[in-house]
Amino acid sequence: MNLGSCKIDNIDIGTLGMFILRGGDYDFLSFPDRKTPPSNNWHELNGLDVDLSEVYFKEKKVTVRFYIAADTGTQFEYNLNTFYSLVSSPGYKQLYSREFGKTFSLRFVSCPSYEHAGGLYKKGRKRGEVSVEFSMDNPLQIFTGSTNLIPRNGRGSRTYVRINNIDLSDFGIIVNQCYNSVLKLPSVKKPLVRSLERKTGLTAFTPSQSVFDVKTITIDCTMTAASREDFYYNYEALFNNLSIKNAVRVTNFTGDDLCYYNSMSGFEKLASFGRRVLVKFSINLVCLNPGLITYVLGAEDSSALLTEDNEYIEITR
Repeated sequence: MNLGSCKIDNIDIGTLGMFILRGGDYDFLSFPDRKTPPSNNWHELNGLDVDLSEVYFKEKKVTVRFYIAADTGTQFEYNLNTFYSLVSSPGYKQLYSREFGKTFSLRFVSCPSYEHAGGLYKKGRKRGEVSVEFSMDNPLQIFTGSTNLIPRNGRGSRTYVRINNIDLSDFGIIVNQCYNSVLKLPSVKKPLVRSLERKTGLTAFTPSQSVFDVKTITIDCTMTAASREDFYYNYEALFNNLSIKNAVRVTNFTGDDLCYYNSMSGFEKLASFGRRVLVKFSINLVCLNPGLITYVLGAEDSSALLTEDNEYIEITR
């Protein structure tokens, strides 16, 4: 019964007739959400004025789905109660995953769901699926602490989407989609308004020029690596690039956007780590300089031409 695949506080859950279900371990490796940095939202300026000099991250919720089975009701109840006692005992749980080759320090929160099959009093195999919610209070424990920013052994096919001037293919990433959000028009900032109790509607004092609020740029990625070691190396290099104490420069066909990393969503393992690593996820970044695309006159090398007063020459269409 998958002995050695998962241990909790050095107890092999395979001895309890248990293992982690396929798709039940996706939360372990996802990037943590960033804590919202201090900012000013000036009414007359596009985007946000954000202090990015310090970077902090939120704790991370980790939900793990376990399978449990036994031939008799008595054995099933014993194994399930032993497991419950193991995960809910005070203190941090040390969960080892052979799939990831890592030990995670987790704090038990709850058991949000349990699904059972097979009557306890009838003959036949009894089965259950248990979801356990943990808190990873130190969300950076999945990384080594390296400050490396440069990936290795990436893909040769360019994505033409760059972060801090590094093409995402260098991290082994295929960009599935980014222009759904890049080309989306941001909202305008709310104008000053006056609403009277004895008058229908309201009066809005709109500015002479539209001022745009922040928007989120989402990059949907599939990441590949020839080995688990290469994946961890490039995955941490990607995280380091997203968590710099400065604006993250995102470059694509439309130009450059200054952003800061906000969250990762939809992390999914597409194949076992025992073979070539293949995962997918979405990176969500807050764009600090939203607005309409401005076209300027350029030279043959794609650099922008400037006037004698060092101003861009805008092209109107």
